[in-house]
Amino acid sequence: MSRNYAELSPHDFEILVRDLLQAEFKVRMETFPQGRDGGVDVRLFRDGSEDLVIQCKHSPGRSFSQIRSQLESEAKKVKDRFTVRYMLVTSAALTRANKEEIVRIFSGVRLEQGDVLGVDDIDNLLTRHPHVETSNFKLWITSSAVLEYLLKSELYRRSSGLVERIIKRRRLYVHSEAYAASLSLIDRHRVCIISGEPGIGKTTLAETLLVKFIADGWQVHMASEDIADIERVWRPNEKQVFLYDDFLGQNSLLDNLNKNEDSRLAQFIDRVQEVDDKILIMTTREYILQQARQVYERLQRAQLEEGKIILNLSHYTREQKARIFYNHIYFADLSEVARRSLLHEKNYLEIVHHSNFNPRLIELVTSNFHNSGYEDGDFFKYALKALSDPRDLWERIFESQLSSLERHVLLVLATVRERIELTDLHRALNAYESVVSDRSTSRHQLHLALKKLQGTFVNVIGNVHLDDQANGIHPENLSTFVQLANPSFIDYISSYLSSHPAEIHHMARGCLFYEQVETLAHWEIGESLESPTFSSLMDAFFGRPRNRKQAVRLVPGQQRAVMEGLVRLAGARSCFWGQRFNQTTWVRKTVSLQSRHLLILMLDSKHDHTLLSEEILTGIADEMSRRIAKTAADFLDGELRVMRYLAKYSCVTKQVVSARDAAGKKRMESLHRPSDYQSALSIFCDVGVKETEWSQAAENELREKFYDFASSWDDEQSNNVNSVMECEDAIEELTDALVAFDIETDLEVRDLRERLEMLQDEVAEELDFGEEMDPDDEDDDDDHPNRDNGAFPVPNYPTAKDDPVDDLFDTLL
Repeated sequence: MSRNYAELSPHDFEILVRDLLQAEFKVRMETFPQGRDGGVDVRLFRDGSEDLVIQCKHSPGRSFSQIRSQLESEAKKVKDRFTVRYMLVTSAALTRANKEEIVRIFSGVRLEQGDVLGVDDIDNLLTRHPHVETSNFKLWITSSAVLEYLLKSELYRRSSGLVERIIKRRRLYVHSEAYAASLSLIDRHRVCIISGEPGIGKTTLAETLLVKFIADGWQVHMASEDIADIERVWRPNEKQVFLYDDFLGQNSLLDNLNKNEDSRLAQFIDRVQEVDDKILIMTTREYILQQARQVYERLQRAQLEEGKIILNLSHYTREQKARIFYNHIYFADLSEVARRSLLHEKNYLEIVHHSNFNPRLIELVTSNFHNSGYEDGDFFKYALKALSDPRDLWERIFESQLSSLERHVLLVLATVRERIELTDLHRALNAYESVVSDRSTSRHQLHLALKKLQGTFVNVIGNVHLDDQANGIHPENLSTFVQLANPSFIDYISSYLSSHPAEIHHMARGCLFYEQVETLAHWEIGESLESPTFSSLMDAFFGRPRNRKQAVRLVPGQQRAVMEGLVRLAGARSCFWGQRFNQTTWVRKTVSLQSRHLLILMLDSKHDHTLLSEEILTGIADEMSRRIAKTAADFLDGELRVMRYLAKYSCVTKQVVSARDAAGKKRMESLHRPSDYQSALSIFCDVGVKETEWSQAAENELREKFYDFASSWDDEQSNNVNSVMECEDAIEELTDALVAFDIETDLEVRDLRERLEMLQDEVAEELDFGEEMDPDDEDDDDDHPNRDNGAFPVPNYPTAKDDPVDDLFDTLL
């Protein structure tokens, strides 16, 4: 296997050497980064004294002649200092003659030829101890065999973006306790939810776990839209690991879970935990998870409330922050002068200790420095200012370093929110340009702009199979997806648009796809949905207190422009794509007029019903009536939401009453579960329009039927449910319906409650371990008070006398 040691930092190389020699000698060794420790990188210490000292020289791709002067300098430093056995390990290539010469150079210590190890010796040790390579993720992922496997695997065909991100970011990875903690959660529960603030490294950790499971022979599958994406690929008796990244959305609960998604997700979690060959990994932003705990009761029952499957990636230790910053600096194209600005008076400590330290910001700081306008000697000043005010960093980049075309591309992408096909992006960009300028960007010019933006600003994913034959795109043709790469930049763009009224006005008039203007409308109605404004989202990202007054969204006049855009594009094709069942082909998503009309009515309701004309309202009511005529009874709930909003307009009262009766007749013909009866009752009681003779009679009939139905259904279901969760769901469904019909609840759920007690007793018997207790569990309770919520304690800072952070940064030059 050809391994690429150049992807390792000096610290990574020392860890690798330590792990290899530990495995070879079957003893525990200590790691000491080079610096003031005087040539001791790794040592074997036992019985109160040193038995072995190892010096590591990371020089990948170099020959002996290229490192000779460095070795001679090191030999002078350690001469006559050590009397114990001495080893020298380098990632350079060494011949036998080279080893003989190294022994002569290090004549002042006990160094034998057999204790001089070059890159070929390291390869040999890795072959002897393959588990070491597996545990050293960065080395494993850089091997040519693994890269070839990833690039040719089914995973790459399904999700090339994931593989490309893993390969691109492999050098920057820092191993932390979070990795071991997440594996422990998976081992105990088969499920792990990684939560944390934006930029903390949730997705990076999840992707690292995926690579680990790929190495262990697991098949990887990802959800692109909802839990149904991975339910479809479930294969019994196959080792499968599922990733659901940002499963609660990126910005807020405005990105609601799809219909019944909370229940299906809870059931899927339960299903995964019942077998040994399935694993589920999910990520979410911490403040969105807190919202979900309050909004989605079924997710609470899926152990979210107790935190049993949640890893709160809330912080890094001081040394982990140092290694993250060190890796970015080490692999960045920075001059020696720039690096010295960090080393001067230990300036790097201010970055490591900064309250806004965030891996994503650190990456942005290092990647953008050459375009910042700062001199090399001011790199530290630039980095510190960027951390102190991240918004200023984005503003400097967006408003000063990008061309107008590049800014336009990013603004269009921000309104799309998801990935967009390249041709769609080109057309959307031209539509926006027709409003804000006289130019019309060519396809070639767009390619050049994307090439410059790729990496920091956008991800471009090629070789995607699309099937959109109505628009001349066939499955055998390859296309390209484009999307914003950095969630924190999406937040910034959202904030930017909210504070630039003219931009929103232009964007509303220049939108080509409904989803674009839908984004603008969501920013406006967010407060009425009790979700955080984008201002508070920025507060969450930058760590500011959230109790300040929320800013106004759209100024007068903008709301009308947004409404005009919503109405103009209500029937337009979608720019969102989804994958077909168990296939690599992407298809354009279908248009939901119901959800589009609902958003239009919600925006108008917020502005006192002043934005819509009678003609538009009549059209929406007519469309709703046509949909009801074609919709099955079980799928009428969405239309009821539209109906309730339309009921507030007197100009369409007749149409709404007629639609209400049509929906009621359909529901009355399909009454099988308590939720069906409750839904039917809602049609008659909650729409808010006058009764008809038929609706009065139908409601009375419904109430009479339900009492008899509830008693028999309670008895029937008590014999059908086979798990505690199924029984709890049945009780909840029946209880909700009984409350809606104003019937005494205890009387009608007697059988189900007795069945629940029986099931709970059966589970308790299966889990009864008597008086035995795992000593590890006891230690967890005593020593890790934060373990319940997935947090791990921050260690005490080391003293300045023996500071591993100082030693680490000593290796930068």
